[in-house]
Amino acid sequence: MYAQSTVIRVPLGYMERMRELIRRDYLPKVEARPGFVSAFLMEQVDDADRAELIVLWQDQASVEDFNSTGMLEATLTGLRAYLPEAQLQRQSYRLTVSAGKALEAVEALPVAAV
Repeated sequence: MYAQSTVIRVPLGYMERMRELIRRDYLPKVEARPGFVSAFLMEQVDDADRAELIVLWQDQASVEDFNSTGMLEATLTGLRAYLPEAQLQRQSYRLTVSAGKALEAVEALPVAAV
């Protein structure tokens, strides 16, 4: 499995707006792509202007395919366009160790079923 982490920092009081943009505009585009597994927006408890968006993919090839469409950068650029003060930083990771039944079930699925 492969993960992308986007660290998000917004001006104080704008997290609700960012949450709605991610829910309404970003995630539907990502979910429609082959190889998408799941996504999580984690809002920092002790810092109301920070969050992290984790997107899990079946493999790196799925992300590279999405990158080749230009849509991935366009969606981040789109989030910046709606909220120009937001700071977004993305990192990518190969998952090498996992635990839990939900992850084990996802890893067992054939790529076409995800």
